Amino acid sequence: MRSGPATARPASELAMIAALARAISRATGTNVDIETLNILVIFSGAGLLISLVAAMIYGQAINAALF
Repeated sequence: MRSGPATARPASELAMIAALARAISRATGTNVDIETLNILVIFSGAGLLISLVAAMIYGQAINAALF
């Protein structure tokens, strides 16, 4: 049995990521690698999660201070 990053994901997910990388490469005119795209998605998701948590924690305090 094979192991590694390519076999850890279903083929359909890898195909979607590859299609997204090709679309970004065509739109920007630069070469986008799948690993680069994965890292970008992970950090973007982490930033979004941190922003949502901060909004939930500090949202009530900001709202009370404005009104």
